[in-house]
Amino acid sequence: MNLTSNPLAHRTVLTVPHAESPFQTVRRISARWLTGKFGTAPLASGHHHLDDVSVLTNQAAYLADGAEHAIRLQLREDKPEATWRTTITAVAVDSSSSVLSVSLEAFPSGEAPLSPGRPGLVRDLVRELKPADGPAALTLGAQVVGVGGVDRLIDVLCDPARCLPAIVAARPLRSDPLWSQRMSQAMPQCAGAASLYLLEDTNAVDAFRAAIGEHHRVAPGSIRTFLTEVDPAWPKDASRHRFLTIARMSDPQDRAWFGLARSVQRLSTEAPLPDALRSLSFMDGVGQRHREERQAALTTVRRSDELTGIRKDVEDLKALLAQADEELKEAERTAELSARTAASLEQQLHEATTRADGDMEEALRALDDVERARAEADVLRRRLRDAGRYEDTVVVEQPLGVPDSFEELWERLSAFEGIRVTADKSRALELDESDRARVWAAKAWNALRALESYVQAAQEGFNGSFYQHCTSDRPGTVNWPHKQYAPAESETTMNKWGAERVFAVPKEVDPSGRKEMQAHLKIDSKGSTSPRVYFLDDTKGATGQVIVGYIGSHLTNTKT
Repeated sequence: MNLTSNPLAHRTVLTVPHAESPFQTVRRISARWLTGKFGTAPLASGHHHLDDVSVLTNQAAYLADGAEHAIRLQLREDKPEATWRTTITAVAVDSSSSVLSVSLEAFPSGEAPLSPGRPGLVRDLVRELKPADGPAALTLGAQVVGVGGVDRLIDVLCDPARCLPAIVAARPLRSDPLWSQRMSQAMPQCAGAASLYLLEDTNAVDAFRAAIGEHHRVAPGSIRTFLTEVDPAWPKDASRHRFLTIARMSDPQDRAWFGLARSVQRLSTEAPLPDALRSLSFMDGVGQRHREERQAALTTVRRSDELTGIRKDVEDLKALLAQADEELKEAERTAELSARTAASLEQQLHEATTRADGDMEEALRALDDVERARAEADVLRRRLRDAGRYEDTVVVEQPLGVPDSFEELWERLSAFEGIRVTADKSRALELDESDRARVWAAKAWNALRALESYVQAAQEGFNGSFYQHCTSDRPGTVNWPHKQYAPAESETTMNKWGAERVFAVPKEVDPSGRKEMQAHLKIDSKGSTSPRVYFLDDTKGATGQVIVGYIGSHLTNTKT
């Protein structure tokens, strides 16, 4: 059992503008949700056993004048596979707004994988409370934007007060039932985690393109997820805002549209809590009340020669002791789950620190490579000028930089002559859902460049291995950090999961069209995704190439 795995499976935070407290609405919606699950929804303060494994705890906080300031409803379900804890918290920030959160935590009981989903009541809260994200209204479905609404949409996208993503879709030029079906399924799953917009026709699409610029445009049938702090004046900013083309949205075999909801829900879960929720605490009113009742009962126990009176006093005390035992059990269970959460946060902090150190090291290495390349280019330009070849010192067409996504990487594979990519494209494109996709795509591109450089060296007579290529100082070579290269898997990994490492190859390499690949390049080393590039060195074989059979998330091994 992994006690340090992150228990927070989902969290939605909503800001609710209001004239009066929304607590009664939150209680009503929560009660409806609980009644649907258990047939009952006790809302009085305290602990309530809904069935053999489910406990509901209701709490409230009050201001000095007695006004209700915050509420919390927490449902704990101790099921065989895991303990599930759903927490609904609402707090009044000021007289004009409140903040509420819905979180789902999963504390596994074993190693079996869990598939937590967003609590269904989130959509009901969005529907009835009408929350906002700065200037953006949060809705269940996409808000239709015509030509007259484009300027307002641009203001929303660029407003610094917006904290959540904004999804902007554009209708296809022709009716597409599959596109419409996927939109109608995806948008409600994004509700509360993003503001949703639909450019209603080509006039709106053209107006949006003219207002936001070529690089940030949304073409007919495509969908773009705009993160915060959009900068239309900076072309490279566009790559931060992931988009889906109409070709992928209309392809029955392409499942990338599932990533719309997954990506915004992940961002919602990972976002820091607002101060009003982070600093909120509830007094243990239930325990205090029970302690007062016990004290009162003890002081009223009377001396009596009547056996009936004594028996009643004993029964009252037993009931109060039972209440105390129940409180103690709940406190112990809460403390246990809190300890697991704290251990998870410590692990996340360690991983984040390690990743930041690694990113800094890679950034410094990249800067060093850039400086070396610039210095080499200056030397070559100087030599050309000295030879009188002034026109050759000017590069008219600027070469492309690294790709911003795996989708762009795939479109540029034809640039490589020495490597042949047989990898499953869909596995690579899944990586675009991550917030580190741009980093991974750039590193994967450099990995392919290093393999291409190795093939060119082999064709020119280099007899060493890929490892020797990466550790050599030969001029003009593209190297890969040798610490991020593994020539083989462990025996245990291959015995248990070797079948995962059999990939497609050309027929001239193996008549079956499949061959085992163990050598791989590590695109990242932290987190469950940690992408890998698996390849087969056939530079001395039938193709004279390197065959790349896999680009995607980390495969199963002894550490996953």
